[in-house]
Amino acid sequence: MIEKLEADLLDLVTAIETACFDFKKRIAQKHGVAEETPAASEINFNLNYTERNTQKLGTFEVAEEKDNPKEKWTRALNILKQNNATISTRYHGEDYNYSYWLYNKNLDRIYRQKLKNEDKR
Repeated sequence: MIEKLEADLLDLVTAIETACFDFKKRIAQKHGVAEETPAASEINFNLNYTERNTQKLGTFEVAEEKDNPKEKWTRALNILKQNNATISTRYHGEDYNYSYWLYNKNLDRIYRQKLKNEDKR
């Protein structure tokens, strides 16, 4: 029962964090303030990935929610949602080895692909 309560509280705090981030972003946009958010540490994306390969994308990896601890999954997912990470606007920081994204509002999978040197910021 305590574990269920902790999980529910974590979901609540994560939702509040996301709402605060979105609110801050809207206020900054309304007042024309350019907001440069530092990238979260890549350690937040240490999940269990499976390698895939397609003709269009080449080699990339997919993490599925069911194969990862809930807390780690929620943290990584929220970072990508907050930064609107899509296949065309992937998320990565200056020292990242991979870029990360969500695809088609499919929130049970996180995608990543090795960055090429010229793609690193």
